[in-house]
Amino acid sequence: MPERTLPLIAAEINIIKEQTKKIVLSNFVEIGRRLAEAKSQIKYGEWGTWLKEEVGFSQRRAEKLMLLYDAYGSLGPALAEDGAQDGKLPNLNYTHALILLGVPEEDRVQLISDMDLESMTTRELEQVVNELKQTKQEQADLQKNLAEESEKTIQLAEEVNRLKKESDELRRSQQKLQQDLEKKVLEHQKLAQNSNLKSYQRVSNELAAVQIKLLTSKIAFRYEALEKVYNELSYEMNLLAKVDAQVHGEYQKMLNGFLVKAMEARMG
Repeated sequence: MPERTLPLIAAEINIIKEQTKKIVLSNFVEIGRRLAEAKSQIKYGEWGTWLKEEVGFSQRRAEKLMLLYDAYGSLGPALAEDGAQDGKLPNLNYTHALILLGVPEEDRVQLISDMDLESMTTRELEQVVNELKQTKQEQADLQKNLAEESEKTIQLAEEVNRLKKESDELRRSQQKLQQDLEKKVLEHQKLAQNSNLKSYQRVSNELAAVQIKLLTSKIAFRYEALEKVYNELSYEMNLLAKVDAQVHGEYQKMLNGFLVKAMEARMG
């Protein structure tokens, strides 16, 4: 009988460890498969008792094993399509397999295919999973923000189109008023020449009314145009504030200075 040296014993232990790793996840999956099968046959309320008496599992442990079956039971074909390990289940320990449940199946397959999970510690794998989750969340937030900005852009475009339509209608109205004014001016001139005081006064009143209406229309048009420009400027300034606060601050000072000068000119 060969001498049982320490190096030989250590080598045997390491071989057994590697052999155990190769069947660990597969065994977990098969246990989970059979637990799911048993649960489907057990009456309501008797599941916990059956687990304790027949297989010595708590309900929590059984649920985790069934989760492993749900997650990894069909993983072999997925890995085969991805070219990893000829479609065989990866050599994962129980803790690593549970940690990977925290990512979607597509990402799980990718991690198993691309990374040397066997050599990673539990903390290292948790860090990888957390970073992946954070990246996915950032991507989701970015997509959400892009969608919101796109919606705002669409709404702004619709508002611009509406204002343009109203502006066109107002311009046509002003043209008609201008034509009416010119007509009244001609009538006023003719009556002034005929020295018909009563008719002259009537036309003068009508002329004044048309002038007031035209000026009011122009003021309303200018006001709506000013309000539109202000709304667009405010929207663009808000976007600039998110992108570059320093540049936004400079433009804000310029805008404030313009408003102050406008107020001073108005009051002067």
